Amino acid sequence: MKLFVYDNAKGHVHDETEHYKNTVPLSKRGIEQHFEITKNPNEADYFYMGQIGNDSFRAYSPETFKYFSKHAHKHICDVEGEGGVQIVDWLKDGIITTMGPLKGQNIPRLFTRPTFSTLLVDNVNNNTERFELPDNKTFGFRGYMNCKARGFMVYVLHHIAEIEKDIHINKVWSGPAAIGSDTHKVYVDTMLSNAVSLCPRGSGIDSVRFLESCYYNRVPVIISDLDYHLVGEDHHDMSFCFRLNIQDYNQEKLTKELLEINNTSQEELQFRASKAKEYFDQVIVKYFEDPTAYFLDWLSKQND
Repeated sequence: MKLFVYDNAKGHVHDETEHYKNTVPLSKRGIEQHFEITKNPNEADYFYMGQIGNDSFRAYSPETFKYFSKHAHKHICDVEGEGGVQIVDWLKDGIITTMGPLKGQNIPRLFTRPTFSTLLVDNVNNNTERFELPDNKTFGFRGYMNCKARGFMVYVLHHIAEIEKDIHINKVWSGPAAIGSDTHKVYVDTMLSNAVSLCPRGSGIDSVRFLESCYYNRVPVIISDLDYHLVGEDHHDMSFCFRLNIQDYNQEKLTKELLEINNTSQEELQFRASKAKEYFDQVIVKYFEDPTAYFLDWLSKQND
C-alpha cells in the first residue's frame, strides 16, 4: 500500500513522547511497517496530511494540500484538540482520525481513537492485575475540578443521601503523576474500591477515566454536557455503560438518573462490568497491539 506524505505534514505530538509513542494510527513506526512511501501522487493509495490542531483550522485550506481537491477521499488527517473537535466543512470529504469527536457533524469516514493516560498505557503494556468487581454500589471518583460538568456532578451527588459515595477532590491536576507514586496509588485505590466509576468529562470533551474503568472491570458512568463518539461504538455494543447527558444542567433530572443507577441490582452491575472488560479486550487492546493495522482494517470496511 502506497502513501504520499506531504512535505508540510506535521508529525503527531504523541510521537515525540516516550510513553505515548506508537499509539496513534499513523505514527512513524506505523507508517514504516504498513506503507510504502511514494512521491508520485498518481500511484498513491492514500495521502497523509499530518496532524492539524483543532484550533489551527483557519491556517489551512484545500489549497494547502495540492492534491486534496482531486483526491479528497484518499486524504488522511489526524485532528488533535480538546473541548470537542469540530471539523471544518472542506475537510469532511477526507478521512479523519481524532479523539472524542462531537456527534452530528456528518463526516462519512470518521475514526475515533482512544484517549490515553500513562496509567492506561502502563496497564496494557504490563498486563496489570484487573481485579473483580467489589460487592457494593458505591459511586467512586477522585479528580480535579477542571470543568463545570464535574462541579455539577459533585453538587448533585452531595444532595442525594441514598447513594453511597467515595468522592475525593484533588487540589491540583494529577494527570502527570508518575506510575507508583502516592498520587497514582490513591487514584487507583479509589477506582478499585468502588463498583460504580463516575467518569465526568474533564477539560477535554471526554475522560480517559472511562477506559481505565473498563480496564479495571468497573461500571462506568459517563457524565458530560457534550455528545461525542466513543471508541468502537460504530461496531461494538456500548450498552454496558451508563451515559448521562447534562447539557441542560437540570438537577432534578440528574438526581433521578443517578438514583436509577443506584437501584440497579448487583447482578446487573456484575454483568455490565464483565461487558466493560470485554469491550476493553476486544476493542482497546486490539487497537493497542497495532494502531495502524486496526485503523486500516476499519478503513477497508468503510471502503466496501
